Amino acid sequence: MIRKEFGRIRSDKRTLILLFAIPLILIIVFGLTSGGGPTEFFNVSIISKDSIPTYENFPENSSQYADDFINVFEGNLSSFGFKGYRNVTNPEEYEEAKSFYTQWLKDEVIDVFLVLPENFSETVENNTDIPIIFYIDGSDSDAVSAINVTMFEPIAQFRIKIGKTANFTYFIPYLEFEVPFWEAQVVNYAFALTIPLIIIGTTMNLSCLSIVSEGPLPRMLITPTSKRSIILSKLIANSAIMSIQVAEIFVATALFGLYSLGSLFELFLVLLAIGFSGVSIGLFISSLSGTDQQANQLYIMFFIVILIFSGQFISADNLPVFMQAIIYSFPLYHSIPLVLEITLKGLPVDIYSLLIVVIIALIYDALAYIVYMFKKVEV
Repeated sequence: MIRKEFGRIRSDKRTLILLFAIPLILIIVFGLTSGGGPTEFFNVSIISKDSIPTYENFPENSSQYADDFINVFEGNLSSFGFKGYRNVTNPEEYEEAKSFYTQWLKDEVIDVFLVLPENFSETVENNTDIPIIFYIDGSDSDAVSAINVTMFEPIAQFRIKIGKTANFTYFIPYLEFEVPFWEAQVVNYAFALTIPLIIIGTTMNLSCLSIVSEGPLPRMLITPTSKRSIILSKLIANSAIMSIQVAEIFVATALFGLYSLGSLFELFLVLLAIGFSGVSIGLFISSLSGTDQQANQLYIMFFIVILIFSGQFISADNLPVFMQAIIYSFPLYHSIPLVLEITLKGLPVDIYSLLIVVIIALIYDALAYIVYMFKKVEV
């Protein structure tokens, strides 16, 4: 039975190409791509309203500190590229400048523009709090979060420049678990998400047709061969092919500079567990399906759901309990942190999470067997 399953897999050239060629191509592309660090960089413009005359508490109407603030951005900031400024002297000029930079924001010429309020210089001189308004594309949630951190740099340099550093702490970010710049950053930052996703996706595709595409299978059921033996043989054969794929991915990534602070052996075991879960889900899909077309449709549906609920796009903490249970039932949710902790943090493998991945795979194997036991097959 196992030899027969190997023969079926060998005859499916399309699946074998998908299984072995696609991961290799993606690793080569990532490996030859430079850059890839997690640094956020913003192109910025500034509107200064500091020159608009006001005659309340600040009759002098100075704009000295606004000029100093703009000069900071004209220097070499690590997180900002400066795209110019406008100094407005009345509300009409401000509305025109705001409209102009809003269009730049839509056209992605800039990522953010700042607005310095009236009496900016006088407020600085009096050592009172200064509201700085910034406009940013709200559709990019990562950028919205990052701007609040990156603004520490220009504000700190501004305060140093004007000599107002009393009771002031200058935060300098240090990325504890970053990939060194001399390593292949793209492939290593992408490793934790893309490699588990590739392994699960391709191994699901490998095994999702293993039961439903069998032509002689109905005749085999009248022989002493049991359904349990059929399922087990397909699980063993597909897992063996999966092991070869994981070894290929592991070696190919190593050739392009795999950066791992943790044990490579433990990382390899985690990748095998991820592949095993993909094979198991594929067998479950195949047991549910009546035709090859149904199997392919279910494969696509499962793959999309697994990707969406991987924890990278939707946080489980923000969902109802029953939705959290659904997310926890998919192996990718547990696999990505496992790989990330070994490669970038250098932690030993989390046995609890690894066991969860294996248990999820075994549950899908059991479900495949149960469904197949009750499945009517015409002889």
